[in-house]
Amino acid sequence: MSVPKKSPAAATDTQSFAQRLASLETIVRNMESGELPLEAALTAYAEGMQLLQACQGALQQAEQTVVMLNQQQQLVPFDPE
Repeated sequence: MSVPKKSPAAATDTQSFAQRLASLETIVRNMESGELPLEAALTAYAEGMQLLQACQGALQQAEQTVVMLNQQQQLVPFDPE
């Protein structure tokens, strides 16, 4: 399988978290297959690292938002009844 030709940094700017995660999973599968030539594997690794950093950043931002909302007591406890 081939690695996408567009710039990884540009791709992560326009993708949602779910799209980034799906792209990262595809890269992992491709690399685990052992069928990528060395140059393609290195390119895929670099793209994967950028996607991983973008995903981690999004998760950290979401966590900070949740903490801030909890501190402002804007979240209402769920009542299943």
